[in-house]
Amino acid sequence: MIRERLIDFFNAQEVTSKDMERLTGIDRDKWNAVRARRRRVNEDDIEAFNEAFPQFAYWLTTGKTIPEAGQISPEMEKARKENSLKTG
Repeated sequence: MIRERLIDFFNAQEVTSKDMERLTGIDRDKWNAVRARRRRVNEDDIEAFNEAFPQFAYWLTTGKTIPEAGQISPEMEKARKENSLKTG
């Protein structure tokens, strides 16, 4: 399930594997393999992701959110950005 949530993250946030390499230090080919479902997510991937995107850490590991604690999903972040563009 964590791999599927990472794929959801890539799609919702429109983050490229090249961006992920820059933000996490993990080679873009490994992120591409995750996206293509050719590679399982490992501990290093999760730790690097959580360091780069702490607001999504709880969601990544559980699939749940705690907005009042700043733990959101990529879909929530995308909706927030879209709403701010409409009202701003």
